[in-house]
Amino acid sequence: MIIALSTAVPLLIAGALIAWLAYRSSRGTLTRNLWMGIRTTSTMRSDEAWRVGHTAAVVPMAVSGAGLIAAGAAAIVVGEDAAVWTAMAGCAWAVVWLLVAAVVAGRAVERMDADTGR
Repeated sequence: MIIALSTAVPLLIAGALIAWLAYRSSRGTLTRNLWMGIRTTSTMRSDEAWRVGHTAAVVPMAVSGAGLIAAGAAAIVVGEDAAVWTAMAGCAWAVVWLLVAAVVAGRAVERMDADTGR
């Protein structure tokens, strides 16, 4: 049981953190910072680019967080032998969706730049 718990707890924490970031992004309260969020060249360019990019990327970020939370819960249910495989699948899920979020954010900033003539 210790392997399942030690696998599940970090997944649950990481999933909750990503879901919290998605929530803050959806409300526009995630300010540009050096620690959390989609920190690409385009989103870090200005506060407006940060807000536009994060607002556009809310859904893929939320899907990433939900996947980690589901993997954490599943790691407890599936037992010792499959917990590590479940964690790897959850982490792969999160990475893919966070990459999608970064692409979506970048495209949103590009559209913003095109609309404003920058």
